[in-house]
Amino acid sequence: MGFRKIDVTEIPGFRLGNAEDLEAGTGCTAIICENGAVAGVDVRGGGPATRETDLLRSENSVQTINCVMLSGGSAFGLEAGSGAMRFLEKKGAGFRMGDICVPIVCQASLYDLDVASSQVRPDREMGEKACENAYSGIFSDGNHGAGTGATVGKYCGMERAMKSGLGTFACSNGVVHVGAVAAVNAIGDVYNGNGRLIAGILSPDGTQISGSINYLKNAILKDDAPEEEPAGMEKETSQQVHAGTAAEAVQESVPEATQETTAASGSADEDIRGTATEDTTESATDHRDEAAQEEVTDADACSEVTQETEEPAEEIVYDHRLELSSDDLGEDVTFNTTISCLITNAKLTKSQANKLASTLHDGYARSIKPVHGSLDGDTIFVMTTGEVDVNFDAFAALATDTLQYSVINAVTSAEDAYGFPSARTMAMRMQK
Repeated sequence: MGFRKIDVTEIPGFRLGNAEDLEAGTGCTAIICENGAVAGVDVRGGGPATRETDLLRSENSVQTINCVMLSGGSAFGLEAGSGAMRFLEKKGAGFRMGDICVPIVCQASLYDLDVASSQVRPDREMGEKACENAYSGIFSDGNHGAGTGATVGKYCGMERAMKSGLGTFACSNGVVHVGAVAAVNAIGDVYNGNGRLIAGILSPDGTQISGSINYLKNAILKDDAPEEEPAGMEKETSQQVHAGTAAEAVQESVPEATQETTAASGSADEDIRGTATEDTTESATDHRDEAAQEEVTDADACSEVTQETEEPAEEIVYDHRLELSSDDLGEDVTFNTTISCLITNAKLTKSQANKLASTLHDGYARSIKPVHGSLDGDTIFVMTTGEVDVNFDAFAALATDTLQYSVINAVTSAEDAYGFPSARTMAMRMQK
C-alpha cells in the first residue's frame, strides 16, 4: 500500500491548535504530545529565538517532550511557551521530579513585529489558548497561528514582500504516519517542486514576482552596482516567459519528488499526492489546496538569473530588474525565520531524531532561496511517538518531501493581509 495524503491532524498521539490576534498580525501554534514524544532539533539560521533546544541534545537526560510551540513575536513571543507549560501542568503532563511535574515545552519564534503591531506579541494567555484550541480541534493553515504575520520576499524591503502563512502536509500508508507544520517567514522566496517561483519579491509596480537571487548576485561587494543586461537579451515579463496555467505551478511541485520518495520507502505502485492532490476529506485545508490549484500561477519567468534551454542563445535573464544599490536591499528587514515541526509515529532514538532534523533542512533548501541567512532563525523540530520500526534513510527521504510540501502550502494557503498580496492574488494579476 502506497502513501496517501492525509490531514496533519489525523496523526495519532498529537494535538494541534492555533491562537492569534488578527488585528495585531501575530499568533502561535501548539503541537502537543501529552504522553511525551522523543524529539530532536536542528537550528541553521544565524539569528534564532528558541527555547529548550539544548535539552534536545542527544547526550542530555530528558528523553521526551510534551509540546513544541511555534510563534510570532520574535524573542518576546517565547512567553507563549510558558502558557503551554501552565496548561500542561494542569493536565499532569511532563517530566516527573517526585511529586512535581514539569512539562517540557520547546519553542521557536519568528519575527513579525513590523507587520501590524510591534506592541502585541504572543504571551502566556495566547500560548495557553493555543493549547486549549488543540484539545478543541481548532486548527487551520494559512493566516493562522504562527503564520498570522508571516511574509516572504523581503530583500528589497517590506513594501515589496508577499504574504505567507502556516503550512501543513501529511501522508500515511496506513502504518507509518508523517506530517509537518511550517510557519514560513523567510527573507527569501518560495519555489515549488520544479523550481518555479511562486512567492517572493514583488516587481516595483507590484504586478509581477521577481527573484531575490537576481538582486543579491549583483550586490556581493558593498559598492557593487547591478550588472547590465547582456547585449541582445530582451526584457520580458513573467507573463510572457514560460507562462503556464495556474494549476501547473502547484502540481509541478509534487510528482518528481514523490516518485523519488516512493522508491526510497519501498512503495512500488502508489505515490504521495502533493499540494495539488485531491483528497476525499472536506477539510478547510483541502479546499484551500484546490483553490490554489486554480489560482497560483506558473512563475517560472521570475526564477533564477538564467533558465537553461536547448538553445543557450535564447536564455531569458533579468525579468523586472531594477537598478538597486546594495544599500537598498532590505536593510529595514531585521529578522526572518522559517520554523517547523515534523510529527510521526516512526520509531526513532533521540540521536536519530536530531539527525533527521538536520536532514530535513534539505526541504527548506529545495523550497526557499536563499535560506539559512545570518539574520534567519531557521529551526526544525522532530517529534515522534515511536511506534513503528522504519528504515531510517528511506523514512528521512519521505519526511524531507513532507516538510518541503508544508513550506509550499504555507504560501499557497495564505490570503491577502496587512497590505501584502498572496500567491493567489499575484497569480490572478499575472494572468490579466
